[in-house]
Amino acid sequence: MTTPASANRRPNPFHVLGLPVDATEAAIVERAEEGIQTASTAQDRDLYDWAMRELIRNPRARLRYELTEAPGTDYRDRRWAAFARTHRTYPADLGGRSLRPDDFDLPQALRRTVRALAAAPVAGTGEAVSTPPAAARAQDREPEVEVRDVLFG
Repeated sequence: MTTPASANRRPNPFHVLGLPVDATEAAIVERAEEGIQTASTAQDRDLYDWAMRELIRNPRARLRYELTEAPGTDYRDRRWAAFARTHRTYPADLGGRSLRPDDFDLPQALRRTVRALAAAPVAGTGEAVSTPPAAARAQDREPEVEVRDVLFG
């Protein structure tokens, strides 16, 4: 039974697993198994296993961790890491060479950017009023980070 070295240095299992304090046991087990499978070291695998056991097998410990976790904690770094793992290959085929400064037409890019920023917004709110925001369409779930979000902001 491996646990982190000292009780004073134990991380919050919710932080280790990147889950909110209201996570179900099924979600805890699923996230821990995913972490164990993707961990690169035995120490990381042991940490995921410890976090799962700490939350599932010991209700008093889970309550203590729930009370000490900051309200509304958001694990964006974990979502970004998952996004980076999923899309770690470079999507453009450059024929075995890397990009160079002369591959870019910086004056043209600047002109396009200035034109886009100076353009007047399109009048009309029909689309905005008739289409709910992404979070409302997804029943208040937080949307996943998409490739287009990273590339186009």
